[in-house]
Amino acid sequence: MNHTTRTRSRRGRTLAREAVREQRRAALLVLLARADRGALTREDARQLRDLAAAEVAECDAFRRSAGGQQSAALKLRRRVEAAEQAMREIEAERDQYAAEVEALRAAAGKGDR
Repeated sequence: MNHTTRTRSRRGRTLAREAVREQRRAALLVLLARADRGALTREDARQLRDLAAAEVAECDAFRRSAGGQQSAALKLRRRVEAAEQAMREIEAERDQYAAEVEALRAAAGKGDR
């Protein structure tokens, strides 16, 4: 399987995003360790700031996405509940009509005698 095909699939894109995220986090850990030792250069500080900004942006994007997914799931849940309620009403009506038909048949059967 070549790389282009792999990144076109949902799983491939997910794996690519995870790889970038892991690289970014590994670099963050190295830079934070340097900062702990007081050995952070100006370039390191700039890179740390850029990596932290990327993490924050990605986190915000995922949070927005999750909010939209929760909203969509809630709408679907309400639709399912409404459909189930409609089914209960229809089944109750069906049972009522079936009882009425039986009563009419019983009355018709008595009238034939």
